[in-house]
Amino acid sequence: MRLAFFLLAVALIALPAAGDTVLGRIMEARQAGDLSVDDYALYCVYSVLAPDRLPSGLTEGAISDPCGTPAIHEAELLLDDVSAEVRAEIVSLLARPSLSGPEYTYDTPGGNFKVHYTTSGVDATTLAWAQFLGDGFDWSWEHECDDMGWDEPPSDLGLGGDEKYDIYILQLTGGTLGYTSSSGEPGDPTTPENDSASHIAMSNNQSYGQELMSGTCSHEFQHAIQMGYDKAELTWFMENCATWMENECWDDYNTYTDHLHSGDNCLRKPWWRIDSGPMYWYGATPWPMYIQNRCAGQASVRMTWEEMAAVTTQNTWEALDATADHYGMSLAEWVAEYAYWRWFTGPQADDEHYDYDEASLWTPGPYIFYYHNVTSLPWSGDQGVYPPETRGHHWIKVDVSSYQGWITFDFDGRDYMDFVIGAIRTKDSGDEMYQYWNVTEVPATFSVGVETTGYDEVVFVVQAVTQTSIDQDYVANITYQTGVEEGESPAAVSLAPAANPMTAGQAVEIYLPQSGWTTLSVFDLTGRLVESIYSGQLDQGQHSVVWGAEGLSSGTYFLRLFAPGGAATSRVVLN
Repeated sequence: MRLAFFLLAVALIALPAAGDTVLGRIMEARQAGDLSVDDYALYCVYSVLAPDRLPSGLTEGAISDPCGTPAIHEAELLLDDVSAEVRAEIVSLLARPSLSGPEYTYDTPGGNFKVHYTTSGVDATTLAWAQFLGDGFDWSWEHECDDMGWDEPPSDLGLGGDEKYDIYILQLTGGTLGYTSSSGEPGDPTTPENDSASHIAMSNNQSYGQELMSGTCSHEFQHAIQMGYDKAELTWFMENCATWMENECWDDYNTYTDHLHSGDNCLRKPWWRIDSGPMYWYGATPWPMYIQNRCAGQASVRMTWEEMAAVTTQNTWEALDATADHYGMSLAEWVAEYAYWRWFTGPQADDEHYDYDEASLWTPGPYIFYYHNVTSLPWSGDQGVYPPETRGHHWIKVDVSSYQGWITFDFDGRDYMDFVIGAIRTKDSGDEMYQYWNVTEVPATFSVGVETTGYDEVVFVVQAVTQTSIDQDYVANITYQTGVEEGESPAAVSLAPAANPMTAGQAVEIYLPQSGWTTLSVFDLTGRLVESIYSGQLDQGQHSVVWGAEGLSSGTYFLRLFAPGGAATSRVVLN
């Protein structure tokens, strides 16, 4: 009955573009009102474990998510809302797997995992594959729990035969590499948290290759850890962090960059909400990377999960805001900087401009609408076909090589909407400056003058802030003035080395237009962080910070300053 009803609804849903997933179609159908909560939860589970039970309109031409956890987690979040009949079916499907032949087990050398496998039937694999996956999980535990300090997953109280964490090797269809499920698993009786044990299933398809499957081990184990903090948090941030963890554990593989080359991601679709999905969840790996780099290490991402665990109800957004507050910022400030942080990626991340190590691998880099690529002034334009969604933004790039003086950016957004306006200025030398301003008045109008002398381009950032489904439209005008007296620019974050070339022990002068959390760091020409000079709270005004340069060889480096209201970078030579 349910299937027959849904076939008509599916016929009304246009097939998504290439790169869309089965889960994406299911979510779109739910958002359009074409699926009941029962259908939605059940189809999410079917997409991973029984895709042949789905209507063809949901599967034809679509691809499977490489990780089955998001679909399963979406269903698990709804177990209290579905009918008893559907709940029973979901729980049955998500139970510990039964293998297609006699079950063998392999205990990993690290002592934390039991791998369950068979050598016959559709799930058939080899001991060598079980050992390979076991090694990947051992390394993931060592790096994520022992080295990085994440909590170990709670015990399953012997569900898999003992208290080791259980891995099941199965035939997974449609390109799914693995999944993690907490359905039917016990919580930790020693804590009041909304935590849960879990189990992981991994594909028996060895053709996926060692790099991809090694990353999947760390990805799925991160999900197991997450469920040990709080099993009810929002799926999008779970997937951001799990994909980020692939790179943390296997830095030489860089398989996560596949999600940044094409399809839905935070560089190609910057106007999307940062919690968009499902493929965007993988392609938003730079979000936890930004948090990690802005807040002095991966512990800031882990702290967000600790904030989630401290509250038994779902509080993903609140936990992000609480972590930002711990570092003297707000979630809104994080998002404003995040728009700048993604700009110097792909071909723009060269020896002069970079964001961080590996940013040059994020090809083809940030996407600009052709009508936002400005080569002559004056210019007038608007949001075009795709207005920025909440916490999404547009980049408007202005070539100012022929406009040395001042340019004025006049902005008029939709009334009663809040925006953030930013300006990124760059020089061929590698020096950069970024400022941003909050637009919160009812008319949503703003005007700023930006000095262009010595700069090659100015990139204006228009970011939508208001939580709404209404289009956050705007119009903007950019004009050129030749005289300083005709332009006006608010005080900006500034960075000035005492000399260039510098010697160890010299000072770096910085100016902050407002008080707040400030980081001053040193990067080499590859974008690798080599020294953190200062990280902490600073008052508004001028400050002098000594660069010790201990252990650094002579050569060229970048000094990068992040502070409330903006950022600045200076390329320096160390003698």
